[in-house]
Amino acid sequence: MLRFFKLNDPYRLLAVLLIMAGLSIPVLIGSWHITPLELKDIVVGESLRSGKMMYLHLIDTTPWLAAWFDKWISFFLGRSLTARHIVALLLLFFQASYFAVVLIRNRVYNEGTYLPALVYALLTFFSFDLLSLSQELFASVFLLFALNNLFKEIAFKVQREETIFNLGLYLGIASLFVLSYFIFLPGAVLLLLIYARLAFRRALLLIVGFLFPHLALLVYYYFYDGISQLFQYYYAQNLFGISTSFISAKSVWVLTAAILFFLVASLVMLNREARFTRYQSQLLQAMFIWMVLALAEVGLTRNFTPHSLIPFIPPLAFLISHYFLLIRRKWIAETMLWILLLSVIGISTAARLNKLSSVNYSAMLVPESSYNQLQQKKVMVLGNGWSVYQNNRAATYFLDWPLSEDFFREPNIFQHVVLINESFEHEKPEVVIDEQNLMEDVFNFNPSLRKLYEKRGAFYCRKPVGKIN
Repeated sequence: MLRFFKLNDPYRLLAVLLIMAGLSIPVLIGSWHITPLELKDIVVGESLRSGKMMYLHLIDTTPWLAAWFDKWISFFLGRSLTARHIVALLLLFFQASYFAVVLIRNRVYNEGTYLPALVYALLTFFSFDLLSLSQELFASVFLLFALNNLFKEIAFKVQREETIFNLGLYLGIASLFVLSYFIFLPGAVLLLLIYARLAFRRALLLIVGFLFPHLALLVYYYFYDGISQLFQYYYAQNLFGISTSFISAKSVWVLTAAILFFLVASLVMLNREARFTRYQSQLLQAMFIWMVLALAEVGLTRNFTPHSLIPFIPPLAFLISHYFLLIRRKWIAETMLWILLLSVIGISTAARLNKLSSVNYSAMLVPESSYNQLQQKKVMVLGNGWSVYQNNRAATYFLDWPLSEDFFREPNIFQHVVLINESFEHEKPEVVIDEQNLMEDVFNFNPSLRKLYEKRGAFYCRKPVGKIN
């Protein structure tokens, strides 16, 4: 297998696609295992399709560009998890292929090879949730575009202002999917200062490129008088909000154990056997710094899951591919490649099937809803009961409960009264799940709403039209 992928033949990418398709079959078959973040993406997409505007009509922290993609994914794919996973598989294949092409064009290795595409692809299967249309997956596409421009600058092959601007632009777009990816901007500046003699004017151009999509977003919300909501729900919450971890550090260490072993082996091999040109040494050091930046980003991420580690995959694929190419005895290299394949897939499969007690995926799976009697309803939940949205649709503006809670805890504030009333005017829920009996105070300040609903236990159900007084 190693000899097959070492050839500089683009048709080898078809084999990578077939391998990825084969490895993904168990996840595609088991696509009923929906994660909380996948469910949230579905709910956000459906909400925006109903005519709402992010942050103004939908109180949530989802980054703007990720929410915009959720809207169109919902339009084309609906709620089909299988379709979403297939698209995610194709995006991962594109990333693996693009990464290999970038390395070939920039003459990173002594020989042109598509082995990095295979290694990149294998690394994306260390956990089942990487095969989802996550914000990180979309953002990592633009990180790869930025990495390509960074390589061009280090290589001194393309000395154009367009390259440095595009580098900043791609990083800016990536940060509209995952705001914590802004950490790669100072990293890019540092790398260019070290390896490309970055002048002040070019550094300024890089920063302008990064800020351009954010400035465009600010202008867009300015015309809708939504600057304050944009800062409150997007920038402030994604930078300073409370982080949530859906998996323990111990579980991540176990899932990545095989990859870490090969990382250590590659570092040892590079230290003992490698004979690099100055340019290759610079790229190697740049990828080390990129890995440090990825580690810093993990510390800033708002929702930590295994797919939060996607920024690590390019430098890991870069280093591990070096390892295989430096092994002199072909049969040893072939054996180690098979060990990488079997160990990564073996650990991932065992964890997904609950065969590894040290890996706990419980927080990454949406539990069964306690409101199974609700089916295909427009629902508003005054609480954190996200599981009800598996079989129902979200109504009103109030999606993120920690951000929405004050509106219902303090319904006497004029702005809260106005927004709640506007929300119900835009879209009246058929059922309000209110276990804390918060709606009673809301009705006192919105008496017109009281006429529309009747209380049934923990529910407020909308009355039929003929029974509204």
